[in-house]
Parts: sequence; C-alpha cells; structure tokens
Amino acid sequence: MIRNLLCWVVLAFVVVSCDKSYVTPDPVARGLNFYPLEVGDYRIYNVKDIKYQHNEPTELNFQMREWVADSFMDQTNTLTYKIIRSIRANAASEWVDDSVMTVTKNHNMVMLTRDNTRYVKLVFPVEEGKKWETDAYNDHYDANGDREIYKYSDIDKPFLVDGHEFTNTVTITILPPVISETTTLDNRKEVYARDLGMVYRLFSRINMAKCGAGPGECVDGPDYILDGHERHEVLIEHGKL
Repeated sequence: MIRNLLCWVVLAFVVVSCDKSYVTPDPVARGLNFYPLEVGDYRIYNVKDIKYQHNEPTELNFQMREWVADSFMDQTNTLTYKIIRSIRANAASEWVDDSVMTVTKNHNMVMLTRDNTRYVKLVFPVEEGKKWETDAYNDHYDANGDREIYKYSDIDKPFLVDGHEFTNTVTITILPPVISETTTLDNRKEVYARDLGMVYRLFSRINMAKCGAGPGECVDGPDYILDGHERHEVLIEHGKL
C-alpha cells in the first residue's frame, strides 16, 4: 500500500513538473500579429515610383494589391501561403496579375519566397533593436561579402503617412551595405501594424554626382542625381475576398 502510494506521488510530481516546464508561446507577445496570414486576406497600396536619370525624374503612380489566394503543404510538409500581387492604374481600372510569392510563418520567423529566392522578412519575438540577416537562406552578399541586416525599432508606436494613421506599429530599417563611394544614398524601411501587416514601404537608392575634395568642386552641383530609384507604398485598404 505504501509502495503504491509512493509511486502515485512520484508520478504526479513528474506530470506537474513536465506541465510547468512547457509554456505555449503567446503569439501576440511574440509579435506574430504584425504579419497576419489567412487565405482571402488582401491589402491595397497606393504606389509612387520614381526613376531618376541625369537629374530628371520620371514618376509613375498606380495601385498594387497583395492577395492571399491559397494555402498548401510544400515538399517539407510546411504550411505555405500563395500570394498574388496585382497592379492597376487607378481605382477605376481592372486588376492585372503581376507576380506570385509564397510565404511561410511559424513562431520564429516569416519567410517570403520570390523568384525562387528566400528572404527572412520578420523574426520573432519582435524586440526593440533586434537585428537579423534577411538573406540568411539565399546567396546574396554585398560588395564587401557581407549580409544585409534588418533592425526593429519604434515597437507599438503610431505611424502617420500621407494622411493615413496607424497604431501599434513596428518599423524595420534595412541597414545598407558598406559602400566605398560616398555618393550613394540608401534609405529603405518597412512599417508593420498589428493585425494589418505591412502598412508602408520605402525603397530609395540614389547615386549623386561625385564632388572633389575642396569647396565648390561639384561639377554638376551637390544635389545633382546621376541615377536612382525611389518607391513609396502606402496601405489604403484591406479586407477579405
């Protein structure tokens, strides 16, 4: 009797200990809702795309939609979402499919695959100042053989752009690679909001005219743009199809 009672006590202790040793991760605390992902979700962005050539800008304005069209199990038995990107000239025009991407998401990261290349878009938990390599799963390196680094900042802060205000956002700054010439301006960032996903993206790479060492030695002027690309994407609508 005493032996049986002792066995039950030991078993109960083991079960309780095992139960306390495993805690289910809180998806909100880890920041998983910065990237909601369900079949049928869509987001529409206003896009301003500017190309520079010899200080002359050419600007295009259009709309872009990203729609989670389907989900499937890939070859590694991982749940994968198919996202179709479409564009149109304006709200009165028809959508035209532009490209297809796939996304996988777990408690550690969001992985996006485009043109057979994988990118780590977010890592969890979302923490102030946290850094990671977006190209950790591909063979992209900069001119110095280094990886491009993403960094979190301004977690759960409001974000205002073009009259659109979003609450509880996080900003991801893409730290540019080391550039030997001082004439290249590289400014890239993405902003995500809880339960919305990406609400803003900036891509800007501008090559400025080279200047001499002394004052007044800029042949074309200090603000002369040789070439470059600047793109802004602002979320204006979201929902489910």
